[in-house]
Amino acid sequence: MRPNPLTRLLWLAAMFATMAVVCAMSFVSAFNAHPDEKDHVGAGRYYMEYWDPPKVGDERARGAYSNYGVSYLNQLDAVYFFAGKFARAVVPLAGKDYLALRLFNVCLLGWLMLLFWRLTPPYRVSFLPLFISPQIWYIFSYFNGDALPLALSFLAVFLVCRLLEQTDALSGLTPGAFEDVVASHAQMMNVTGGSPDAGVRTGTLVKLGLVLGLLTVSKQNYYVFLAFFLCFWAVAVAAARRPALGLRQALLVVALLAGVLGLRLGVDAWVVGHQPPDAVYKAAEQLAAEDFKPSKQAEGKGFWGMNMRAQGLSFQEMFTKWNWHIWTQRTSFGVYGYMKIYAPLLFYRYITWMLYALLAASLLPALLARPAGPEPDRASRESGLMAIPTPDVPAGAGQGRLVRWALAGVFLIFAGLTVAQSFWHSWTADFQAQGRYFFPILGMLGSLLACFAVPYRRFQPLVWIVGACMWGMSMWSFVTVGLERIAR
Repeated sequence: MRPNPLTRLLWLAAMFATMAVVCAMSFVSAFNAHPDEKDHVGAGRYYMEYWDPPKVGDERARGAYSNYGVSYLNQLDAVYFFAGKFARAVVPLAGKDYLALRLFNVCLLGWLMLLFWRLTPPYRVSFLPLFISPQIWYIFSYFNGDALPLALSFLAVFLVCRLLEQTDALSGLTPGAFEDVVASHAQMMNVTGGSPDAGVRTGTLVKLGLVLGLLTVSKQNYYVFLAFFLCFWAVAVAAARRPALGLRQALLVVALLAGVLGLRLGVDAWVVGHQPPDAVYKAAEQLAAEDFKPSKQAEGKGFWGMNMRAQGLSFQEMFTKWNWHIWTQRTSFGVYGYMKIYAPLLFYRYITWMLYALLAASLLPALLARPAGPEPDRASRESGLMAIPTPDVPAGAGQGRLVRWALAGVFLIFAGLTVAQSFWHSWTADFQAQGRYFFPILGMLGSLLACFAVPYRRFQPLVWIVGACMWGMSMWSFVTVGLERIAR
């Protein structure tokens, strides 16, 4: 599947235009013109100077405490360490430390654009979710803790695409695509000089394990993506019945994941050591703004958005009184500054309709694709190329359709859980009706598109058309609303 020159030119144009507007936002916007940037930069500044994680209330980290009286430095999130060391190296070029920290996120997006281009054309559709909302680009334009886990989720998708290129592990899910499987095997034999199973490189599995491990020490709302990722690809690979991606490979990935998490926990325990159970409470009571002090919250006199369920707000009132769904929808598609710079309200309606169209187009292979195609000859079956469902084997055909439905179901279930955890946090902890909490769904959608990329590529043009419309709308919002009105 070779794209024509015009398609390649459009891809390049979208990549460079996206990077251009993100760089513009990063350099022209004023410091702390974006949500909580001061607190994120304070945490990054700490690691520009120090190497060890601080204890709760550490005097060296006072500049990293928010109005809530807490600091990102006292969480497991590793982005501040990596960003701080990166900023320390590039601050002579950037001139200001906050710009150096912003460049960390800008470089992450540039890395994703490079990975997008490195994917073989059928699998590039798996990175399409990165282009469908200006809010995605916005979090890469200033320093925060959301950009790294989003980048890691797509790096995991990229590595899975590499595995799919190296093996026909999903051949059991591709009824009617026997020619593609034969071609894939022939290519793999030429590349590796051996069996198709030899195409699964240990290095790719190691990278995947490390990436998933880093996600465990990133923002906690991405844990739902981790659970999805493991479940989704377990179903896909198990259904394919290919030893090239079997239990041994899965154990390697999981072991590396656990190793990264264990290392981070070990460093925290060794350096920070034991702290009194009430250390966080005391620090918050001392450092928080008056409305956010725990004592004020306990008296019911604190900030209105804290512990709304405990204050007696019902489930229904979250929607009827506080419009959680409306705020979250808008902040998923381009709200800039401190949630005060909006596009015309019709924009959010239209781009949400386009999102529904994109989801429908992405799920078409599960809903409409029907098994059909020639039965492999005896030599192919004996060589272990695949056990393809054919019209002569109705049970196998039904199994192929069932697997597609199962994969689509896993996506929908975990996407729903992502929405539910965002709502639960707003209701029970802090009213944060922000679309960035939905961004783990982007990597989930990328996984689904990757799974269906080759066997059902006839559906790709529709997906690309809808995605291109969303990219155009996003570019309009980012330039004429965000860049035009952001504080400088």
